[in-house]
Amino acid sequence: MKHHLHKALIAICTLLLWGNKGKAEDTIKFATCADYPPFEYYDNGKITGFEVELGQLVAKELGKKAVFENIMPFTTILAAIQNGFVEAGISTITATEERRKNYDFSASYYSESLAVIYKKNSSIIEQSQLIGKKIACQLGTTMEKWLKQHIDNAEITLMDNNNQVIEALKAGHVEYAIMDEYQAKAFSEKNPNLLYTVIAQSDDGYAIAVKKGSPLKEEINAALIALEAKGEIQKLKQKWLHN
Repeated sequence: MKHHLHKALIAICTLLLWGNKGKAEDTIKFATCADYPPFEYYDNGKITGFEVELGQLVAKELGKKAVFENIMPFTTILAAIQNGFVEAGISTITATEERRKNYDFSASYYSESLAVIYKKNSSIIEQSQLIGKKIACQLGTTMEKWLKQHIDNAEITLMDNNNQVIEALKAGHVEYAIMDEYQAKAFSEKNPNLLYTVIAQSDDGYAIAVKKGSPLKEEINAALIALEAKGEIQKLKQKWLHN
């Protein structure tokens, strides 16, 4: 009896292992930081946005289902990829040269415009007006890199998310805030005392990040090429970014 019970337990464990393996192979687990509308955010308790739908389309193109893990703060997304908690990251991640040393990236699917946000009693026309100013932006983003490379003597305050960036601006702790054009537009609409101006184009585009050497990179690239050819990526941009 014990012998048969032992064999039965082994069989059950084997089935469970194969079942989990099959389930994992049928999905792509993406890390995202869902506080960045219209790219990724919570709406009625569900993660949605441009990059969420893009991730779903990429997975579908590969015959898989996309699963999203909300990773907070943004700066821990790459670590989640490195330790194997997720297979990929899709969260307005720029493929900088520094990041390419430790991670692989898909082809870029979007190049962002950078905007400066300011109070209505102020104004901004060109980059030179930011020199030596107190400026806030989100930690680990394109904006941080751009400020450090292009604006001399700026007093940069780094925040975990853009809600904190805007609160610092409204409270007068900083004079300006830098973020993506679509974020700037959204925050300006919610805060009538704030205005924004597009001031530069990012040096790097957004891409999907994967572990160094992962075969998933080429699979994702093939999916992106197919989606671009079908016009699906343009449809997403029209839906989320140009309406």
